[in-house]
Amino acid sequence: MAIIFIPGIKGSKLINVYPTDFEVRWSLEDMIVGDIFENPMDFELRKGIYDKEDLMLFKEWELINYAYEKMIRHIRKEVDPHLYTFPYDWRKPLELGAKRLVEFIDYIKGKLNKDNREPRINFITHSMGGLLLRSALELRGPGAFDDIDRIAFISPPFRGSCDIPLNLIAGEKNGWFSDEEAFRKLARSFPAVYQLIPSFENAAVSSTSGNNLDLFDVNNWQENVANSNDFHPDLLINAEKFIRGSSAQYGGQSNAPMASDNKLRANANKILILMGAGHKTVKQIPVVQNNKNNKNWFDFKNSLTDTHGDGRVLLKSAAIRGISLAAYKGTNEHGTVCRDHIIIKSVEVWLKRNKLYKMTPRTPRNSINRPGKKFFDVWDGNVSEASFNKHIVG
Repeated sequence: MAIIFIPGIKGSKLINVYPTDFEVRWSLEDMIVGDIFENPMDFELRKGIYDKEDLMLFKEWELINYAYEKMIRHIRKEVDPHLYTFPYDWRKPLELGAKRLVEFIDYIKGKLNKDNREPRINFITHSMGGLLLRSALELRGPGAFDDIDRIAFISPPFRGSCDIPLNLIAGEKNGWFSDEEAFRKLARSFPAVYQLIPSFENAAVSSTSGNNLDLFDVNNWQENVANSNDFHPDLLINAEKFIRGSSAQYGGQSNAPMASDNKLRANANKILILMGAGHKTVKQIPVVQNNKNNKNWFDFKNSLTDTHGDGRVLLKSAAIRGISLAAYKGTNEHGTVCRDHIIIKSVEVWLKRNKLYKMTPRTPRNSINRPGKKFFDVWDGNVSEASFNKHIVG
């Protein structure tokens, strides 16, 4: 048995392997204060794959330790020391990482066989890493789950995040590269960012009619953005194909769309979706379609929020009908949720083949009245507040 850990967006360091002495170009310091001393536009991609600069060749390196080391150390100690990390280039199409992951799984299985150990795999994913794993599961074909023991998806944006349109339209520094303009231009060149565009119902709505707007339709994007040279409609429709698979309708291409919800439901006993909650998270962006100066103006200032999320990802984006869903209030926000002790302990319990119970803070009355354990159930598919509250502790 072994465990593979797949980080989220920005969770893998990037190095430039062109110099004989490789240089780290994306690290924790860059995440916190920005890429100050180098040109942040070096990260820009051409055609969604190729590094822009001729004398630079970026590759994935190790994980960002601050975000993940605490969990990895704990799981190696308490569950299985054979935990292997899978860094990837989070700028590029997730299909590329998925292909590498399939090869990596086969390599780890071969290593287990060589050592006369059971060739079965557990997975822990964070954020975007969950989408990458679903893509790899699709590539593996009909027997994708046969050698998988359990999967813990932590804060997976399966239906995207409402933060992404802000990143693509206005830009958002927030510990990224340089200024907002540089960030915006970079984000528009990253295919993986388009793959995080929100696709859940009413993520974007007409400010006049209240109708749902499909953000994979370029005609629903802010006019000045849709017509700009650095926005890529081809990446947009390819992202739709990746997310929706056979139900995509805009003509995009993906050689490894995410494994469908039905495929995951067929293996529901192996899957847990684990979330933080209680953080104000954007759930709806109003779009002023009849704006005279700029058609389809995204009115971010009047976006709606709720607390059924971790600051980036909503439960309605992560949840899958028929799959166990567990969420805790008071945990860390999205980027550092894997450092949270409740999340770490929940992963441990799940990977030990136990059913996840609702861990609640102890009170003085625990010594008098010891209530029986309550367990998390599968989500019923109802997006109402009452339905999600059944899956939230705290």
